[in-house]
Amino acid sequence: MSASTSTTRSATWAAVLVAAFMIAQQLAGKALRDAFFLSHFGASALPAVMSAAALLSVAAVFGSARLFKRIAPSRVLPIFFGGSAALFVGEWALSLFMPKVAAVSVYLHTSFGAVVVSGFWLVVNERFDPHTAKRVIGRIAGGATLGGVAGGLAAWSGATLLSIPTMILILGVVNAICALTVPAISSVGSARREEAPPENSTLTIFEETPYLRHLALLVGFGGFTGAISDYVLKSRAALHFDSEPELVSFFALLYLGIALATFALQSLLAQRVVRFLGLAFTVATLPGAGVGLGLLAFLFPGLFTFVAFRGGTAVVESSLYRSGYELLYTPLPPEKKRPTKALIDVGADKLGATAGAGFAFFIVGIFPLAASVFLVGIAVVVSAAALLVTRSLHRGYMASLADSLRTGAIDPADVEAIDAATLQTIVAIDRAKVLEGLEVSARPAVRVGPERKEVLSQLRGGASVGDARRRASPDRVHPPLRHSSVRGVGDVDAIGTAILGLRSEDQGRIAAALRVHNPLPDALVSHVIPLLSDDAAAVHAVPALQRVAPTHVGQLLDALLRPRTPLAVRRRLCDVLGAVATERSAGGLAQVLQDEAFELRFRAASGLLRILQRNDSIRLPRESVLQAVRVEASSCARRWKYQTTVDGTLTQTPPVESVEGKRVLQGLAYIFTLLLAVFDREPLRLAIRALAHDDRTQRGTGLEFLEQMLPGDLREILWPLLTDRRLALGSLWSEADILADLVQDASQEPDLSAVRRWVQERRSGP
Repeated sequence: MSASTSTTRSATWAAVLVAAFMIAQQLAGKALRDAFFLSHFGASALPAVMSAAALLSVAAVFGSARLFKRIAPSRVLPIFFGGSAALFVGEWALSLFMPKVAAVSVYLHTSFGAVVVSGFWLVVNERFDPHTAKRVIGRIAGGATLGGVAGGLAAWSGATLLSIPTMILILGVVNAICALTVPAISSVGSARREEAPPENSTLTIFEETPYLRHLALLVGFGGFTGAISDYVLKSRAALHFDSEPELVSFFALLYLGIALATFALQSLLAQRVVRFLGLAFTVATLPGAGVGLGLLAFLFPGLFTFVAFRGGTAVVESSLYRSGYELLYTPLPPEKKRPTKALIDVGADKLGATAGAGFAFFIVGIFPLAASVFLVGIAVVVSAAALLVTRSLHRGYMASLADSLRTGAIDPADVEAIDAATLQTIVAIDRAKVLEGLEVSARPAVRVGPERKEVLSQLRGGASVGDARRRASPDRVHPPLRHSSVRGVGDVDAIGTAILGLRSEDQGRIAAALRVHNPLPDALVSHVIPLLSDDAAAVHAVPALQRVAPTHVGQLLDALLRPRTPLAVRRRLCDVLGAVATERSAGGLAQVLQDEAFELRFRAASGLLRILQRNDSIRLPRESVLQAVRVEASSCARRWKYQTTVDGTLTQTPPVESVEGKRVLQGLAYIFTLLLAVFDREPLRLAIRALAHDDRTQRGTGLEFLEQMLPGDLREILWPLLTDRRLALGSLWSEADILADLVQDASQEPDLSAVRRWVQERRSGP
């Protein structure tokens, strides 16, 4: 087990323990709070105390947001738990002498629980990267629901066995245990996350991030609906139960039932719903439940339907909704998350709850007899509005993942950022076939900075592509063919002379003929295409064909798609057509993706990507491209499984260095080249780089982006390959990104030792 895995597991179990104790005391505290208050005050006092608690929570959340902005949440949360423990001890003492005052104090005190819960989840989603969080948050939420079951059982049994003051004291002990356990969650976290984010205006953050505004609106709607359903249920319960023990037992059983149902839903469905239906759909289950159960309570008002309304939405909120909602924050950087999460989780919720309680108070005063039914109807309308808000969450989540990748990404123009592990992996990759498959002998040089030019110069052994071509040019041996000599050849015209030269296999005459007829006349195109099979002649033939390719796409495609055309010719025709940014050229290259020759498919994919880089308006046959990806992904999965399970036991060669392993790396490069052609290229390239990153958060963010982006069937095939560190550590980046960049400006195989020397010199410099 690696050190990273061990520390992640330790932090996960610490978070599970804290979540269990935290939710247990919170659920038991709610049952105790409601029963304690209603036994000393009537239901008519509920709207007032609910509004006061909500306003107090809003004030607390603003204070906690400022605190989280300056101090890491992992350091603040133990103080919150410790302070809560001290308050419970004080309220225990107060309940012995002034029970009414203690009842109000406990009600107001427990309203701070939402701030503490928000702080806990902030610690959790800062500790784990988005991909890891998706795996562990289910366990943590399961611990929370298990704690809810324990809290409900404790409150129910304690209703007859223990006095209310004793139960208050027990809550103080549980908070003290949480205060001692929280540091174990983040003690293994990275030092980078413990740094205080820069001073930014919270209002500015909200203005610049629509995603956060949508989350706040969703939470506010949920708070409004929750307050109304809470009032409707409690007011109806107060009519049915007269004594304090009955009320405590009712609320204890209610919260116990909620906890048990939450545990079952969390265990059986939550992870599956998140994985297969996505975060936005998972979050939408709460307003969806509000609409469905609210309509039931509206049509058939009564204690049973009100329990179903409030209890059902509470179950969904604590299981499905929570499993998706907390993950929505994971891609956000600390400087955005810390000042805003508590404001959204608690501030927006309490503002919504305050509005709901105030609205309930108003309606009760006007329509005391029909208030419950009217309020439930309003709750259904608000839940429907919240359901509309969830439609924008997936888009915002993907944008946040892309921003996170962009913020932590390695600048592709700075080779210095290549880490040592990546370089070691690059050395093991057989690039001969990939370079051959991506060969672009006459592609125009890309614009690069001085440092990049220095590296590329080393990659080419200190010479430019142009110098290499001049050294290889046969013009130094054979004099150029001029028009005057053409006219002196009796009855053979200049075109005929050029055809003879092109067919002569004499590199000097071929080069001269192509230089004289520049651009190529129509009659010579068919004679130049066969020259692509010869490496030396192709140096001159490729640029000659590229200059006239826009007017001869049909002829070039005919040669490309003809099976009997030599493979070398077809490969280089992909380069020629890749320079023609038209629908027709792209469509022809897309047909090549079905060819049996991997080298040809790779070259066609590279050509498609170049076309799209020149003309973004071109639309590829998306399903055909994705089908080509599925075929290659299945092939790579079979090869890698065989290599790691069968062949790997017969040899000492590392799987990634074997023949099959190298073919898998090339296949992954081909796959990502195709994906870059059909998905948003910038975040996808960043996600590929993130897979090679040493930082756990960056790599996890890349995996999460890919998991959200890839179609489900394709994700199932690719996932074992993407999560295997033997393949992911630098290999995907180098094959699909760095290698392609180098080939764009270099016709020779890169000197990897030169890259390593250059990086070492830069790192050892002042």
